[in-house]
Amino acid sequence: MESDYITRVKALQLPEGQYMICGSAILELLGIRKAGDIDVLVSPELFVELETNRGWVRHPKYPTTIDDPHHTAGAKQSLDFMRENYSLEELLPKAYVQDGVPFMSLQTLKEAKEQLRREKDLRDIQLIDEYLSK
Repeated sequence: MESDYITRVKALQLPEGQYMICGSAILELLGIRKAGDIDVLVSPELFVELETNRGWVRHPKYPTTIDDPHHTAGAKQSLDFMRENYSLEELLPKAYVQDGVPFMSLQTLKEAKEQLRREKDLRDIQLIDEYLSK
């Protein structure tokens, strides 16, 4: 049975091969903790398509991010908060795929959270380590 999160992602109708779900979504998918929003890493072409033809708007706080009109999802062209500044092209081959939806790998998420080191990231790192030690 498809998870509610995957149903929400599929409702965005994103073209295969042009996106990957990133952020804490993999934590919800694996039953580690709930994730709120949908963070999407997209191809440059899809970024333009979303903004130009689907009404996604620039995020006021993060100028390289666009949000869907319902504010349930946000899209970026690269993970510009990481030292490596990964693009979709680099991360998609390492994605964890469930029900046809590609998700950022747990290892990549952990690397991102280790670089950000906010309080919520440190909690997630601990949860990831506990999950991996099972």
